[in-house]
Amino acid sequence: MTSTALADRRAPAVRRGTPVRGFLDKHFLLAASWPSLLIMLAVTAVPFAISIGLAFTDYDLVKSKNWKFVGLANFDRLLHDPEIPRIIFNTAYLVIGSTVLTTVFGLVLAVLLDSRIRGVGFIRALYMLPIMTAPIVVALTWRAMFNNDAGWINYFLGTVHLPQPLWLGNPALAMPAVLISDMWTGVPFQAVLLLAGLLGVSTQLKEAAVSDGANMWQVFWHVTLPALRPVLFIAVVLRFIDAFRKFEGIQVLTTGGPGIASTPLNLQIYNTGLFYNQVGYAAAMGVLLIVLIAVSVGLLYLVAGRRSWR
Repeated sequence: MTSTALADRRAPAVRRGTPVRGFLDKHFLLAASWPSLLIMLAVTAVPFAISIGLAFTDYDLVKSKNWKFVGLANFDRLLHDPEIPRIIFNTAYLVIGSTVLTTVFGLVLAVLLDSRIRGVGFIRALYMLPIMTAPIVVALTWRAMFNNDAGWINYFLGTVHLPQPLWLGNPALAMPAVLISDMWTGVPFQAVLLLAGLLGVSTQLKEAAVSDGANMWQVFWHVTLPALRPVLFIAVVLRFIDAFRKFEGIQVLTTGGPGIASTPLNLQIYNTGLFYNQVGYAAAMGVLLIVLIAVSVGLLYLVAGRRSWR
């Protein structure tokens, strides 16, 4: 065959696009994400920068035109505020307690829903109801249930001849009451995430472990749980961050009381900025909250994150 015939059978030359077109072809995902990144910057980074700036001022809502720069005065006040240690303790109590309890009970619920028991389909549909319920409605429901005179909880305790405590009016019981109400929506949410992870665990590995003589607990501990670690870590981090944001339920259930017995840091920021009209000091508290979240999530990743992805 001649060289002319071979040349005729060659594929037509492809035109090279412009440099911009080549960049878009190679970095399509990056280019497509720019609108989302700009929106995220507009709704997060800009307000964050403004709040940091307000933390160095004495800005308030009434004298908004007469504010002045006060330097580190708000942060110095934060260090010497006698209420801050208790508020940080409440925040840690809520975040750690909510994360641990909802994850443990959510994992138990997910394992039950993953098993072959009768009625599991109905239970899967039923446990989604708390997630779809508005947080304020959940808080109002639990406030009625914790009522000292007509609440179902104290009524049940009375029927079994147990003490009927003042749940929302006792400083020692206010935070446990908040945790109990938080589990109502937190446990199903964790169960949804963990059930998705359980459905991705290889059944062949489970069957191989059973054929080797492993019991149910050994299969779960040595096969299921290691495969579930990445999803479990994501569920813990999401719940950890969400617990820092808890506001509506506490505001409706206890309003942070009695006193500041159930006041976390985000609720104190709300009260300081809007009720006491000290926006600059509230902004300093907001900076403290962001630092606590960043440090806590960073430590959580160092302790458990690397191991979960191995």
